[in-house]
Amino acid sequence: MESRKEARQLLFGSIDSGKSKMASKTEDKVSVQRDDLVRLATEIAQLKQTFPTVVNKRVTSAITKVNHLETELSILQQKYEESLAETERWKTRCELAVTDCQKEKQDNVQLRCEVRVLSEQLTQQSDYCSSLGASCCTLLWRVSRCEESIQSILVGTKVDEFLCLVASTLQSYVSAYKSDWPKEDQEETQFILALCGIITNIAASAYGRDFLITNQNGRHVVDTYLSVLSEAPNGKSARLKNLILMALYNISINKKGIKYINSKGGVLELLSWILQDEKESENKTNALRLIQSILCDGTCVGVILELNEVLPMSVLQQLTKDKSAEVRQLVQEVISDIQLKSHAEH
Repeated sequence: MESRKEARQLLFGSIDSGKSKMASKTEDKVSVQRDDLVRLATEIAQLKQTFPTVVNKRVTSAITKVNHLETELSILQQKYEESLAETERWKTRCELAVTDCQKEKQDNVQLRCEVRVLSEQLTQQSDYCSSLGASCCTLLWRVSRCEESIQSILVGTKVDEFLCLVASTLQSYVSAYKSDWPKEDQEETQFILALCGIITNIAASAYGRDFLITNQNGRHVVDTYLSVLSEAPNGKSARLKNLILMALYNISINKKGIKYINSKGGVLELLSWILQDEKESENKTNALRLIQSILCDGTCVGVILELNEVLPMSVLQQLTKDKSAEVRQLVQEVISDIQLKSHAEH
C-alpha cells in the first residue's frame, strides 16, 4: 500500500511539474512534452520492477505472521480442549466427593444416634452395676464385722479377684474424681466405701491382716491405699481416708505389715500432711496411731530423724491443743515415744 502511494505521488508530481510546459489545453486533449512523457514512462517502468518486490516482502511477512498465529491458535485450542477435559474430570470427581460426603453425613448422623443410644444404655448399666455393687458390698461389709466370717471370705480363688477389683476400682475412682470429688450419697461412692470397709474389717483380724500382707494382691491393695491417701483431697474424702487409715493401722499391728509399710518410704511425710491439713479428728487419731506403730518398729533406722524433719516438735505441741481429747492424748503419747526412742538411740 505504501509503494502504491509513492508511485501515485511520483506520477501526479510529474504531471503537476509538467503543467507549466504544456503548450495548450482543450476540453478533450492535453498536450504533454516528449521529455516529460519519457520520464514518466521510465518512472512507471521502475515502479513495475520495484512494486512486486515490495509487495512480495510484505505479503511473505504477513503470511509468516498468519502461519505463526495459526500455530499459536492451534496450540491454544489444544490447551483449551485439555483444560476442558480436565475440568470435566474434576467436575466428575467433585460430584463423586459430594455424593460421598452426603453419604458420610448420613452415616455420621446414624452413628451419633447409635452412640447416644449406647451411651444411655451404658449409663443405665453403670448405674445398675453401681447400685448392685453398693448393695452387695454393703451387705458383705456388715458380714465382715464378725471375725468368724473373715476366714470364710478369704477362702477360695475368688479372693484374689476381689482384691484386684478393690485396688483397680479405687484407683480409677480417685483418678476420675480427683478434681471434682463426688458426694457421699451417690451409689458409686457408697460402692467404694463398702469395698474399703470390707478390707478394713479383714485387716482388723489377725488372720485377715496376715493374709493381706502375705498375699501379692493384698500388698497391691496396701500400695493403692497409700497412693489414694496422697491423691484424694482432704476434707472432701474424709470418710474414705478414715477407712484407709484404719486399715493401714490394723495392718501395722502385724510385724510383716509394719515392715512393708515402712519399706514404701514417704509414709511419715504423708501422715504429717494429713495431721496438719485434715480437719476430721478421727482421721488425725488414726494417723497418730499409725505413727505410733512406725515408732514402735525397732528395725526402722532413722525414723526419729525423719519424723523431726516432716513433723517438727512445734507442730506436735500445737496438736496438744486440739479440740479432740483423743487427739491430744495420742499426741502426748507420740511425744513420749519420740523422747524415749531418742534417749535409747543416744
